[in-house]
Amino acid sequence: MLIVLCFLRIIVAQVGIAGSTRLGQGVVLGGQAGVADHATIGDGVQVGAQSGVKGDIEPGAILFGSPAQPIQHTIKQGLLIQKLPELFKEVKKLKNQLSEKNNA
Repeated sequence: MLIVLCFLRIIVAQVGIAGSTRLGQGVVLGGQAGVADHATIGDGVQVGAQSGVKGDIEPGAILFGSPAQPIQHTIKQGLLIQKLPELFKEVKKLKNQLSEKNNA
């Protein structure tokens, strides 16, 4: 059995890390990600490209977006945004129906 322990930190191109930030072991920061000052990034944290981290991050978190948030939350937001045009159509339809009933 092969066990590999990763104590490396992977910091991809154009990452910005402010002054007193502390990076844990095995942290991955995607390209153009930014970390605000006085943050502590826990062991094994993964931050997606172009994400903005503000504040401390618990070990093992996977974050994406600006501001950076848990990846599941970001994915859910993206899926909901795709539904907005249809929801706007439905609201407009309901408003028209209500307006017609009030004018009758």
